[in-house]
Amino acid sequence: MKSYLALPILLISVGFLTSCGGAALNEGENYGNILNTSQGLTLTQAEHQIGWGQSECTICHNLENIHLVDRTGITDIKAVHNQALSEGISGCAACHGTNGAP
Repeated sequence: MKSYLALPILLISVGFLTSCGGAALNEGENYGNILNTSQGLTLTQAEHQIGWGQSECTICHNLENIHLVDRTGITDIKAVHNQALSEGISGCAACHGTNGAP
């Protein structure tokens, strides 16, 4: 009798597990609209306390996870994301300043 129940219970369990969650929307890192800050896109020490002075941005920021959502409402975010991926950390300073790094 137990063997007759094992397969249906297994199939139902697998069905529940595979149907959970749905499609996740990856909105990436969210620091709000930094254009509204005192220096705009250029980072300041007050805004970036933990990473200030670091030139290796990817220690904390995964390039695949940045610039996924346009929080400014004025740019082609896909182009910005692709530019970040192609230029790597060498492109960070062009938009965000030197981050206090020498």
